[in-house]
Amino acid sequence: FFKDIAEQASGDKKDEGGNLTEEQLAKGIPSDMLEAVDMSVDPCEDFYTYSCGTFDKKAEIPNDKASWLKAWDVTDKKIQDEMLSAVKGDKGIVGTYYQSCLNEGAIDSLGNKPLQPLLAEIDKVQDMPSLTQYLADMGRRNNGAFFMWYVDADSAHPDRRAFFLAPGGMTLPDKSYYMSNDDEMLQHRSMEMKTIAKILTNAGVPEEEARVDALNVIALETRNAETTMAREDARGAHGKRMTRDELKAMVPIFHWDDFFHGIEMPDIGLEGGPQLIMHDEGFFGQLSAIFTDPNPRHTNSLSQVEASGTGGASDPLVYKPATQLVLDKAFDAQDARVLRSVLRYTVVSTYVPVLPADQFGEQILPMYRELYGVQERPVRWKKCYQSTSSAMGGHISKLYVDNFFPKGNKEAANKMLSEIRDQFRTTLERVPWMDEGTRPRAIHKLNEMVFEVAYPSEWPEWCKLEGLATDTFFENYRKTETCVFEKEKKKLREPVKRRAWTAAGSTDVNAYYSQKVNGLFIPAAVLQEPFFDAKFPSARNAGGIGAVLGHEMTHGFDDQGRQYDATGRRHAWWDDKTVANFKSRAQCIRSQFDSYKLHGKPVSGKLTLGEDIADSGGLRMSYLAWKGAGERTPEEERLFFLSFAQNWCGVERKQSADTGLFDAHAPRKWRVIGTLSDSEGFRRAYKCKAGSAMNRGGDTCTLW
Repeated sequence: FFKDIAEQASGDKKDEGGNLTEEQLAKGIPSDMLEAVDMSVDPCEDFYTYSCGTFDKKAEIPNDKASWLKAWDVTDKKIQDEMLSAVKGDKGIVGTYYQSCLNEGAIDSLGNKPLQPLLAEIDKVQDMPSLTQYLADMGRRNNGAFFMWYVDADSAHPDRRAFFLAPGGMTLPDKSYYMSNDDEMLQHRSMEMKTIAKILTNAGVPEEEARVDALNVIALETRNAETTMAREDARGAHGKRMTRDELKAMVPIFHWDDFFHGIEMPDIGLEGGPQLIMHDEGFFGQLSAIFTDPNPRHTNSLSQVEASGTGGASDPLVYKPATQLVLDKAFDAQDARVLRSVLRYTVVSTYVPVLPADQFGEQILPMYRELYGVQERPVRWKKCYQSTSSAMGGHISKLYVDNFFPKGNKEAANKMLSEIRDQFRTTLERVPWMDEGTRPRAIHKLNEMVFEVAYPSEWPEWCKLEGLATDTFFENYRKTETCVFEKEKKKLREPVKRRAWTAAGSTDVNAYYSQKVNGLFIPAAVLQEPFFDAKFPSARNAGGIGAVLGHEMTHGFDDQGRQYDATGRRHAWWDDKTVANFKSRAQCIRSQFDSYKLHGKPVSGKLTLGEDIADSGGLRMSYLAWKGAGERTPEEERLFFLSFAQNWCGVERKQSADTGLFDAHAPRKWRVIGTLSDSEGFRRAYKCKAGSAMNRGGDTCTLW
């Protein structure tokens, strides 16, 4: 993954790094951390490869994964191994669901039969009323074609929730995959076409119809790509608040009243009803055109894709002018065909994970191999654990906390959070570019930030999920879909609970900050080795889990989080001059990360800005909090920064790394180098001289 850099770092480097010897560098470093270090690399030239080089050379990526990370994946595997016995031995719905997934005999005997009633209903879609009804039926299972919906806190009124509309998804990783006709992107679309055609054929669609369905889907996804916001722009978009009438004026062809009745939320966007918020006006502005004339316009690129995918192009589908907007007009036969293609693919792809693996899961593997480098499907028990955890996250979290989590780790994490918050408060009190009107409001926000650590302070109610059986995996899954829908419908009418966990469970090796409730959520899974252990030196804990905690806290004051006040309300609560000062410093970080490349492809500093700010601020707050607790030796300081860097050791397949450039996080190598090369404490600890790669000197970017 970092071959080029490793080759450049050849030779004996032990006298570099500010004349620190190999013995000095190794002093005080625990053996399990030292094993990952590559002492042949100068830490002042490439601290990532110095910290992780030996691990990366020796690590092997499992065939069913796109990457293997020293901290995150190793911890996740440990939790899976621990939890497997608990899940298998559970006598309730968790155990039943897991066993139904393992029951491949029952799953295979049904084949594609569970899909047939759903596909038969699609064949009845002939006009807008029938399309509306079908999309409402899908919506009652939290599925969507063409567009999707969800319930979330309303940033203008954070004590209540709103109903959000958003564009439907695309199969390929990013809209750019549909916008280019270079050989690489044509190949990806060709692979998508073959994959869609294959799973539809296996679902019972005649082969030639499945081929045309696949082309129709790609054509519609291409049209969506043209109007959907780029990821960089979507980060800063907060949606358009609108009434039902305004929505109907924007997309007049669709029967919105019937749709909202169909999903059992008839007062969305009406006076006295829940607020309606639309994400991506550009997409919804052209939705009527898709419904009235969904036929593809991209004749040339489609014929190229088809030629690449089938060995020879047939007559390309032709775009014709939009038909008149008449609400109850029956669709033109060709129009109806294209819309049904999208519905068929949406339904079949939704249920691939719960259908026979050889018949469906195996057919999507070539596309995953091409896009991410994954070589094989997970073994059955692992797939079933993941499926059970996804469907029953709350139950799984409770099992883990009750059986495996050391309760003392929660108290230790809360103590670290308190210390880091104290340091952040000191920083806010002293930061020179913030005006005296904004400062007390920022400190108030920090003081009001809620911490939810390890597991929910109040476990939520869960669906009863009655009638699960060990030989009905497909139906069991459908019941969990209904459960999620009922929870969303109920949640829409309830006040927001600031301490409710919404984005992760206790077994997720992750952490997150929620802008809309001004809260940090730190799952139990991340509060263990190698991030944290009571027996670790304090420097290791501070550089490991401490930097993670500081990262999440800093999200409350990154380029997006700073726009939300102490209660989670988004409004202009910063002085204009302070905003300008913030943006100037943030631009420095953005430009820094814009300069980085991976495999010759540029990192987008605009896309990764929030995470880069959080990395920088989180490291600094944890470091200063730890430093302020007592005298620290040079060896301890070096351990702190090495611990931070080794959070990100790992190897990744090239395909996955390329796709990862569309993620809001910078590549791991640059998270380490970019953050530490801006750190005065780091360059002092490793004696990195001016002009070395890890000492940016006058180009240093500092925000918090």
